[in-house]
Amino acid sequence: MKMLDNADELILSTLSKNSRQDIKEIWDFLRDHGYDLTEGEIETRITKLEEDHVITGYTISVDTKKIKRRTIRVALVTFKISQHLPSRLEGLKKYLVDAPFVLFSGRTRGGYDWICVQCFLTEEMADEESDIFRNLFGDIIQTYEVYDFMPMKDPAFGVLTHTNNEYRKFLSEWTPPFLGR
Repeated sequence: MKMLDNADELILSTLSKNSRQDIKEIWDFLRDHGYDLTEGEIETRITKLEEDHVITGYTISVDTKKIKRRTIRVALVTFKISQHLPSRLEGLKKYLVDAPFVLFSGRTRGGYDWICVQCFLTEEMADEESDIFRNLFGDIIQTYEVYDFMPMKDPAFGVLTHTNNEYRKFLSEWTPPFLGR
């Protein structure tokens, strides 16, 4: 697989905001960013991104203000030093990958060893899962902190594919003139 070029990154960026847009809309977006590709070239690039498993599927975006409020919980974990830690981490990873309520989860470097962002239908479900998690993995947990999170912005997975140009454009709109950017 070749490295993605700027046009591919722009295609990913626009599709992450609306995966149902048609080729004409993508063509307009690319043209606005200085690319003059044909609709056929765009379709070929999208197909290649799918074949290379860069695009692994298409999903929906939900207006969370129109559904019942969920409990979003952030779990921060540090582990005990243990000879069994590597094998127990494999079980932890499987649990978190398979869990339907886990939004993000991963190993960190810094004050915590693991951070997990979860979404539950109710606070009671979140509390129940916390108890089960501590029972399942308590032998490797040094500290376990959970915080309920009240988002100010809906999840925007487009942030995973924003481009350098989009970043620079945003900064130019928000950076005060005296900072000289």
